[in-house]
Amino acid sequence: MFRNHTSAVTLVALTVGACTRGEAIEADSLLQTTVATRQSIVSSVEATGTVEPIRIIEVKSQAGGEILELPVELGDRVTQGQLLVEIDPRDVRNAHDQTVADLDVAQARFDVAERQLARIEQLHEAEIVTEEELEAAILEYANANAALVRGKTNLELAADRLEDVTLRAPITGTIVERAIEVGQVITGTRDLTGGTALMKMADLREVQVRMLVDETDIGRLEPGLPAEITVEAYRDRTFQGSVLKIEPQAVVEQNVTMFAVLTRIANEDDLLRPGMNADVEVVIGRQEDVLALANSGVKTQAEAVRIVEALGLDVDIDELARLAQEGASGVSPTEAAKPAEDEEVLNGVPVSRLATMSQSDRMKWFEGLSAAERSRAMQLFQQQGGGRGSRNTRPGQPRPAFVFQYDATGALTVKPIMIGLGNFDYTQVISGLEEGEEVVSVPLSLIQQQDFLNRMRSRSALPGIGGAR
Repeated sequence: MFRNHTSAVTLVALTVGACTRGEAIEADSLLQTTVATRQSIVSSVEATGTVEPIRIIEVKSQAGGEILELPVELGDRVTQGQLLVEIDPRDVRNAHDQTVADLDVAQARFDVAERQLARIEQLHEAEIVTEEELEAAILEYANANAALVRGKTNLELAADRLEDVTLRAPITGTIVERAIEVGQVITGTRDLTGGTALMKMADLREVQVRMLVDETDIGRLEPGLPAEITVEAYRDRTFQGSVLKIEPQAVVEQNVTMFAVLTRIANEDDLLRPGMNADVEVVIGRQEDVLALANSGVKTQAEAVRIVEALGLDVDIDELARLAQEGASGVSPTEAAKPAEDEEVLNGVPVSRLATMSQSDRMKWFEGLSAAERSRAMQLFQQQGGGRGSRNTRPGQPRPAFVFQYDATGALTVKPIMIGLGNFDYTQVISGLEEGEEVVSVPLSLIQQQDFLNRMRSRSALPGIGGAR
């Protein structure tokens, strides 16, 4: 169906007219050809970054004093609950012992007050003691009870402080920084200084690479895409990871806008260390043994328009793109105009047709909408990715493109094709070309050169674009 639509469109040819042999050879040498061949295409985004822990824990002690024992070294892997630091416990132990003695006194006072209150109540019932003496006994009992509660609370706090002099690992991880030595006197977090930072720990069983990616490539990335990471320390080994997230705030370096992208990597062998420089390749898509064309021979819709206008060709590029899309999907123009079941239709056009309409047709259609329909149309259009050329287009999604070819008479013609995944060298051809078919590479740089245009126009036999204008 694609070929039927293509043949239905009149393709204007730039016919090579009469000229000298030298001029022909010179002009033809400016145009190179490329052939559609089968290739394996991997589309990816590459960037460099630094390996870093996902989470770093700064270890501090609530207790202060002299460090008596420090059994871990920098780089040691420790398990949760393992001893990290032992602090001189004399001060907190003395405070704990004093609190125990205070609690014993409070308990004794409470017991005496309780017995005295019981006796006073009996004597009060026998009208031997006055009301004031009973009230005094009740008050003494309440004070003794409060002292007992306070003593128990102080003992719990003293016990906690006594445990604080023994600092244990809060997580299973690696000591990535150690700032203390045995014999050093540290302050606790209860002090006004906020405490001495003893060391930093991180779980390196899983790490991440933070890399900066140019904003032009951010639209191709999304969380979950596979990534391949290499580091200088292990050049022959590739680590597998995936994109974790794209940070929302841009970073501008040397007038280039970039975004930080985090890639998470399993590190069970403990080979990746914080600070290592890493090369990251995020795989956008992969196609094996598909028909492909060198990028020099593939023109986007905007590039095709510029070339056609520069050469003065009367070709409707938007119409060719629409027919290419319909031909590739196997849907005729009449069928394409019919909305699917439950599909929303605005001003007689199904919303699925918005992205395939030419800009002029879309503007005319938009002018015929009411205010409410315009608001709805903008919402639907954004959901479709903003139309042709949207950066939100899924990688490898079929889209129209154009190639230039010589026909049997030597005339230059333009032909629509459908393309898919691409990389720096090749672009997948979904439909419109056959394997071994040859296309002409028409560089935009040459089109912009006036002398090249003059030579091409002087050789053309088409009315209106010849040398005498």
